[in-house]
Amino acid sequence: MIKIEKRLHRGFEEIENARLNKIKIPQYFGKWQYIYRHKKFEISLVKLKDIFRNKWFWEIMCLKGDLFEDVERFPTKKEAEERINGILSIWT
Repeated sequence: MIKIEKRLHRGFEEIENARLNKIKIPQYFGKWQYIYRHKKFEISLVKLKDIFRNKWFWEIMCLKGDLFEDVERFPTKKEAEERINGILSIWT
């Protein structure tokens, strides 16, 4: 069974703290980070902004388990979640 933890993204938290101190920082992080866990594996999902194209995208990264190298990017959260579920379902 895949468990999902939703938590405040640390980058977003830093931006919010800066704003409280009247410091303007562009926002390149979505508010939330999702951690998908299954057995001994963990995959992170975050929303990020491509500063060159001025578009948002979703990025996954393996935190535990050596499931894939580097990061993978997707135009939608749905596509990223389909990839995550596909990867983790192999280990059921």
